[in-house]
Order: sequence, then C-alpha cells, then structure tokens
Amino acid sequence: MTDPTAVLHRSLPESVYLLLRRRILNNEFQAGQRLIEASIAEELGVSRSTVREALRQLSVEGLVDISPRRHSVVTRMAYEDIRDACYARFVLEAGAARSISERTGLIVAMKKVVAGMAEAAESGDVARMIDLDTEFHGCIIDASGRHRLGSLWRMLDAQMGALMRSSIDRQHIALDEAVRRHQLIVDVFGAGTMDEIVAAMEEHYLGTVDGMAEAGVLSQ
Repeated sequence: MTDPTAVLHRSLPESVYLLLRRRILNNEFQAGQRLIEASIAEELGVSRSTVREALRQLSVEGLVDISPRRHSVVTRMAYEDIRDACYARFVLEAGAARSISERTGLIVAMKKVVAGMAEAAESGDVARMIDLDTEFHGCIIDASGRHRLGSLWRMLDAQMGALMRSSIDRQHIALDEAVRRHQLIVDVFGAGTMDEIVAAMEEHYLGTVDGMAEAGVLSQ
C-alpha cells in the first residue's frame, strides 16, 4: 500500500501537512493537544514557516484551531457542525443516487473500497479509513454522471477528516463498525428500491448522529 505521506512529487509544506494530518487522524496528536511550531520544525528538520503553512491548511480543514497568539491546538468539530456537514452530503448523494440507472459497476467499485476499509480497520489506520470513506461515497457521486453535483460534493471534502475523526471520538465508533455501516450501503444498492437506498443513506449519515445527540453523548 502506498504511504500517503510519501514525499515523492510533493512540496515540502504539503508533505509536512500530510504527515501532521495523518498523526491527528490516527490520534497520535489528540484533541486539546497543543502543537508547537518550533518543536515540530526541529523534529522534522524543516523551517517554522513550513510548519506554519501546514498548520494553516489543517485549520482550514477543521483539524486545528489557531488562536490569535498563534497557539495551535488539535480540535474536534461540534455536534452542530457534524450534523450540518452530514446533512449536506446526504442531500447531494441522495440526488446522485436517483440519477444512477445501472448499479452493477458502482457495486463492484464500492465492494473494492469496503475491502480496503476492512484492512484499514484491522490495522487501526483511521487516516486510511477516512480517505477510503471519501472514495466510497465518491463512487456514488461519480456513477451519477452529474459533474456539477460532483463539484459541489467535493467542496465538502476538506472537512471530511475532521468530521470523521470527531464522529469516531464522540460516538465511540469502532472501525469494524464503520466497515459494517458501509457494507449496508452496498447491500441496499444491490437489492433495494430507490426509496430504500435513500432511507439507508439518510440513516448512514444522520441516524446515529441524532441518536447520540439525544443521548447527550455529543454535548460532552
């Protein structure tokens, strides 16, 4: 498997960004932990400006909060932000699903991604799982052939890492459970009606989040 932090064909700031992103998503840097530019720069053998640029990108993605005094802290999304992002993705993907007339190729593609998810779950690689989640749902968007819809959907990609890391933390979702939830989507695309597909996608994105909110988990 290709190392997503490999330096080949990437700028130095991008390589540092990918490395820090992977550490945050895999919880090596935990929520609330302060990231000190000088320490990271010394560890990686790069300039502080390179680290600062990487942290700015992580801030855009919602993984890091940069205070006015330039302290950078690993953060997690609030429930309201999680649900808002999930709702937007659900609406776009439900629209895409209704445009798919032939599902065979889509199901093959989704099964391949789910197999990769199972491997990531077994190794405990959250960062890889998150990338595969984006790939999985991208299969649905691409199968629709709706290019403008796809452009809108991919505008949400930047926050998917923060969304999934926050959801995993707040809902205490095991990675094998995440695999199971995606397999359910594959199954319903294989045998369900369009109404059943849309209902399954709504449950996938919103059901558990709302259930956890009602239980008070996400407000902790």
